[in-house]
Amino acid sequence: MVSRISSDTMYTFVVLAGFVGIALGQNTPCGVPIVNPITSRITGGKDAIAGSWPWMVMLVDDLGFISGSAFILGKHTLLTSAQHFEGDNYHLADVNTAQWTMYFGAHNINTAGPHERNYTIKSVTVHENFDVNTLENDLALIYTNEEIVYNDHTQPICLPNPGHTYKVGQMCYLAGWGDTGNANDEVLKQVGLPIMSDATCQGHWQDYLPGTELCAGYENGGKDFCGDDIGSPLMCKDASGAWYAQGIASSGGDCTVADEPGIFEDVSKYTNWIKTSMASAGYPYEY
Repeated sequence: MVSRISSDTMYTFVVLAGFVGIALGQNTPCGVPIVNPITSRITGGKDAIAGSWPWMVMLVDDLGFISGSAFILGKHTLLTSAQHFEGDNYHLADVNTAQWTMYFGAHNINTAGPHERNYTIKSVTVHENFDVNTLENDLALIYTNEEIVYNDHTQPICLPNPGHTYKVGQMCYLAGWGDTGNANDEVLKQVGLPIMSDATCQGHWQDYLPGTELCAGYENGGKDFCGDDIGSPLMCKDASGAWYAQGIASSGGDCTVADEPGIFEDVSKYTNWIKTSMASAGYPYEY
């Protein structure tokens, strides 16, 4: 088994379903964990309950380092940040994704849990208009070689409807295995991050792209995602009780300082691209 010791990565940047989606012919709904997450009284980054975010996937590169996170959309499909595969000095064609390992149902970075299973990458589709300088269109789809087996700790999250609008101040959550700077932090952590207005975010980040991005977090609240949580979903809950992926952690995350909000790709602006790409790959979205 790969040694999964969190380390600095090569990255310098660091929804509304409207219903509980159930795919025709299968019994696993999207966005409904069997193990309920604790979302009250979160005052900062806290240890997540094992299995409470069952769509979370740990990405470990071919050198054995935790690259970041992805999340499950279907039996063969994950969504994440394009930054894992494209950057200033590396390109998807040069990344040996066949040697990467993806850990499903994981909790502790050093110990395999009873529900944990490893999968390998078949192929990756990076958004064709991803800009490594501005981080516009920062998303990529990962397809697995093996069909993903769902269980209590491995389940998909829902996609938001195209153009879904969210409310400023709405509390959403991020989970990840990012390096907090504390050597004793070995398990999946979570943090509550309220959605921030575009105007406030632009006051912090001049390169913020309000057309395709959203901000979440605090102006100086001591809470943020970590630099190597790139690709983690910003998870919001709809009225039905199902969780959907409203954002993808893209830039601005620095949990060691936590004095700026984080920037996320707004998944609702890309729902059609995601569904079209999945169908073209032979794995249509089922919810």
